[in-house]
Amino acid sequence: MKGQEVELRRYLRAQRALAAQLIEGGSLDEVAGGFISTVATLLRWKAGALWEVPPGARELRFVAGWSEPGVEAEPLWQRSRELTFEPGSGLPGIAWERGEIQTSPNVASDPAFRRHEAAAETGLTAALAIPVPLGAPQNVLAVAEFHTDSFESLPGDLEDLLASFGDQLAMFLNRQRADVSIRTSEQFKSAVLTSSLDCVVGMDHEGKVVEFNEAAQELFGYGRDEAIGEELAELIVPEHLRQRHREGLRRYLETGEKVVIGQRIELPAHCKGGRIVPVELTVTRIADSEPPLFTGFLRDISERSEVERVRHHLAEVVRGTQDAVLSKDLNGILTSWNRGAEALYGYTEEEAIGTHVSFIVPEDHKNEEMRILDRVKRSERLETYETERIRKDGARVDVSLTVSPIEHPVLGIVGASVVARDITAERRRRRAQEFLVAATRALDASLDPRETARSVVEAAVPAVAELCVIDFVRADRCIGDSVVAGVDPAAAARLEEIRRSSPLDPGGEHPVAQVLREDRPMVWPDLTSSESIAEVAQNDEHRQLMAEAGYRSAAVVPLRARGRTLGALSFLHAHSHLRYDSADLALLAELGDRAALALDNARLYQERARIVRNLQRGLRPPTPADVPGLDISVVFEAAGEGIEVGGDLYDVLPTEDGCWVLVGDVAGKGSSAAGVSVALRHSVRGLTRELERPDEVLVRVNEMLREGTSLNDFATALLMRMTRNGEGWHGQLAAAGHPDAIHLTSDGPRQLGGGALLGALARTEVASHSLAVGPGDTLLLYTDGWLEAGPVERHCEPARLAEMAHGFADEALGEMIDRLRGDAVARGGGRLRDDMVILALRPVSG
Repeated sequence: MKGQEVELRRYLRAQRALAAQLIEGGSLDEVAGGFISTVATLLRWKAGALWEVPPGARELRFVAGWSEPGVEAEPLWQRSRELTFEPGSGLPGIAWERGEIQTSPNVASDPAFRRHEAAAETGLTAALAIPVPLGAPQNVLAVAEFHTDSFESLPGDLEDLLASFGDQLAMFLNRQRADVSIRTSEQFKSAVLTSSLDCVVGMDHEGKVVEFNEAAQELFGYGRDEAIGEELAELIVPEHLRQRHREGLRRYLETGEKVVIGQRIELPAHCKGGRIVPVELTVTRIADSEPPLFTGFLRDISERSEVERVRHHLAEVVRGTQDAVLSKDLNGILTSWNRGAEALYGYTEEEAIGTHVSFIVPEDHKNEEMRILDRVKRSERLETYETERIRKDGARVDVSLTVSPIEHPVLGIVGASVVARDITAERRRRRAQEFLVAATRALDASLDPRETARSVVEAAVPAVAELCVIDFVRADRCIGDSVVAGVDPAAAARLEEIRRSSPLDPGGEHPVAQVLREDRPMVWPDLTSSESIAEVAQNDEHRQLMAEAGYRSAAVVPLRARGRTLGALSFLHAHSHLRYDSADLALLAELGDRAALALDNARLYQERARIVRNLQRGLRPPTPADVPGLDISVVFEAAGEGIEVGGDLYDVLPTEDGCWVLVGDVAGKGSSAAGVSVALRHSVRGLTRELERPDEVLVRVNEMLREGTSLNDFATALLMRMTRNGEGWHGQLAAAGHPDAIHLTSDGPRQLGGGALLGALARTEVASHSLAVGPGDTLLLYTDGWLEAGPVERHCEPARLAEMAHGFADEALGEMIDRLRGDAVARGGGRLRDDMVILALRPVSG
């Protein structure tokens, strides 16, 4: 008994909590999680989800999923979002179709449950679905779905409780949808009132104004705030008609007698300031309003006011949409032309009306108007028809046309009205973004300055120019070394040759010279005048090229990067109706900025690459030095690309009785690491002239690194002193934290290493090894680039290298290290992540 009371209290708490959530919630998405978690916790089930039946829909919408801590149900929800559930499809769809609770004690064996694999992945093997509300399939608004690891059936009292929970959610959904419907209705009413061309005036049973729309304000001159609450008779009814108006209202309220209600009548109306205008009036009573509310619809029927209304309406449309409005008869002759059309096309009303519309149609669209009029004659309406038109100044503009038939009540279709919207800027932005993406991709394709310049001009043609030129500021301050691209390659090549033979004068009047002096983008809309030709033409040959290429318009932007002026980028329209204007400069300047940065990057890359090549030469000799009696073979592999220099190094220094051999690795990459590598190599070269023992040399190197200013001047090294010993060789090896050297003998491989990192400790530890290198022996020195090739799981220890090298001991030295290199490259998937040195030496007879 006590247990039942506890359960009852738990049910009641859950119900109260759910009610509070639904009262405070604003939308289904906001309350879904709380509803599911509350019911699932009540059921002591582990997860749940909510599906909505959207109004008029035939598919369920997944709203939200919930699971208790420790249960990862996202795979199940993800699979649920991917599926479509219609009535009768899947467990939620069956509950929807039948309007009843549906259970699935074992989803793995339930053919209706289409997500058993995802459920099994989460450990949830049983499910049930509850329609909201229960009992009426046609009224189902949602389906709640719950999951757990096992169950057999639901007790009847629990089903009743679940039904009550579902009813709560159904009430919330019905209330929410009703609120949406009411808001929509109110918004529609407000929109109708606001946009109505008729005056709409609302009046209550006392004769006071309760509504006064924008058209009424326009006609009568009163603001809405002035009109609301005032007596209508005093506001707009002429003085001699006010008493009749008041008596008519009183009579209707007392007897219901209709004199003007429902009738269309004409009468004078009084406007603010005393002006009287004739209006057409229709009065209706709002149905079921009590006390009565009335709506009056008034229209100014005077000719002057009608013309004003049409003009105002047209002005509002044009001002709101920036559209041009014109009309034409079925022969294409223009019959009306508003100020918007004048602004768009540049022709006045007097110039346009009576003229065939073809004067604004580009030559390459000459049959378009015929096709448009044919469709108008078939009563078709053209929506957002995008095309091009020609302005009075010859510029081509992009327009979006809405073309509607003009129908006479007796004669039928007599013409077409056209609303034209200038979309030049919109299409320019669209093309600009597409072009900039493509151009930027092209700029990144090369790090050679000349190739980059070629990519810039080629990317601009024909997207934004028929001819594109880069002129560089040369070392002698002249303007030349030009790169040109054009739709006519021959014209582009001729212009390049003209620039090469006749560089531009920085003090001249050529547009490029002007832009470089002003240091700002500039545009020349018309290059066809004699003044413009004289300003632009470099010589007679250039003047002839301008005429043949059809120069029409130009824009020039400076190329500046990192405070340096590199030159100028010129765009030219030729043999087209297109014109550059100030609106184009933002796009072209952005392209210029990107191009300048790409060109400067290429210049810097070229300079730094030259420095890097010099640094690389300092890291290693071109080939190992020749040492009589020793066969020496080296692989030096730089993993970094371009200017990325590593710190691996090697050196072979011949002496009278043998040689010194150095293999080292400096911490880090780039020019800093390369500089330390060069210093280390040359320090060893100098110290070996003074000292005999390799360990003493490395101790001195450690002191040198400790004296450096960088915090990262660390290195590892193997330094060997090889001297002849009768028929064989004697080696003294010093190791400082470097991967073990490998000595291959007939008895097997031997690893030699140890010591501490150079540059880390004031008193470093250097390991020393003495060894005899007989005929047939091989010594292998290397850097960790071989050990750490490829992903971590494929890295190797020195023992693996020793084992592999021992297997190649009978092969020629060059063949051996080629095989070892190939293994490292294969582990790295065709490339190395770090620099690599492999140096092998072997005594040879004679």
